[in-house]
Amino acid sequence: MRNSVCLSIILLFAIYTPALAQSGESSFEFLLIGPGSRAAAMGEASTAISGDVGAPYFNPASAGFLDDTEFSFMHISYLTDVTLDHFSLVTHSNKFRYGMGLYYGKVANIQRRDLVPTEEPLGTFDEHNFTASFFWAIQATDRFAFGNAIKWAYEKLDISSASAVGLDLGAFYKIKPQIYLGASVRNIGTKPKFETSSFDLPRELRLGISYKTFPGTTTGGLILAADYVAANWGNKSSKLNIGSEYTYQNLFAIRMGYDFGYDSRNFSIGGGLAYKSYFFDYAFVPSKHNLSDTHRFTLRIKT
Repeated sequence: MRNSVCLSIILLFAIYTPALAQSGESSFEFLLIGPGSRAAAMGEASTAISGDVGAPYFNPASAGFLDDTEFSFMHISYLTDVTLDHFSLVTHSNKFRYGMGLYYGKVANIQRRDLVPTEEPLGTFDEHNFTASFFWAIQATDRFAFGNAIKWAYEKLDISSASAVGLDLGAFYKIKPQIYLGASVRNIGTKPKFETSSFDLPRELRLGISYKTFPGTTTGGLILAADYVAANWGNKSSKLNIGSEYTYQNLFAIRMGYDFGYDSRNFSIGGGLAYKSYFFDYAFVPSKHNLSDTHRFTLRIKT
């Protein structure tokens, strides 16, 4: 089993390293917007966390340990003219898990200007982006799972548009009942092309670890998690995400996170409430520059 885990991680590095070396200017950064408020409140330290339908976005293999069919609906309140919504579904059959995600984003009333400065804009236009993704995972043993996701992404900016196909790969391993490891490579794929200019997708390698107190109990407990993120867009700097979640009696949760190496964010906080099969999650992610504080709301339903 340990040999299988090592082989999976080696394969992830083998795939990611050439992609990093060939990376250039990137686009389609909406692919980096997570679909869940739980992960956002925990600083997106979610590569080695399972337990909800939003986790496979960061590591598709984490779906291998989900036991329920679950739906989620997320809305992000960002800026006045920005709308972001996401729908996710995961279900299972024996050791096979599969699901889908739909994302839609809109930025309205972008000012149109040319090279000659003017007091008034020449007009306005909208930006639209959309993603449809499908993922699957196999729980190979009671400790190890692997999975992947394929996605189609589309963006329209004024009268220009582009599309691309991307792939995510992931592995998930339980060292002990309370310690999990995760690894994933995200957004390997074709280059979107706007008119005559082509760009890379925002690829990244994620390595994560999480620790959970009182595993297997129904009284709740504490989760501590950390992710190392090697990103290949912009200045290609590495990043560190850390997060925590305290759950009481499976009734409510308090979450906090902190991100290192990001230009626009660092601290995050949130929580969740549960009633029977319904779960409401909230996250507040303030901006470093007080320009784009975000409020994320997610409703999850388990059946």
